[in-house]
Amino acid sequence: MLEIENEMENDYSVGELFMIEEIDAESNKLILANYVFNKRKEVSVSDERIAFYAQQFDQAVENNLFLFVEYDERRGVIVG
Repeated sequence: MLEIENEMENDYSVGELFMIEEIDAESNKLILANYVFNKRKEVSVSDERIAFYAQQFDQAVENNLFLFVEYDERRGVIVG
């Protein structure tokens, strides 16, 4: 039974919320911050994703909002 639970746990990605602090479009990197746990991460993304995040980030700044993503530290990927 424990083996099945471990398999299910591995299939489900659990991430933490990180705020997009900065976007580096030249190097296709997002700078993410989690101030609660004092963490800062740089994540490489594709050209298409960096354009998407840049557009969303600009809109958020115009509306005085913060933009968050769900980041899986174990795998080093944005999951949501």
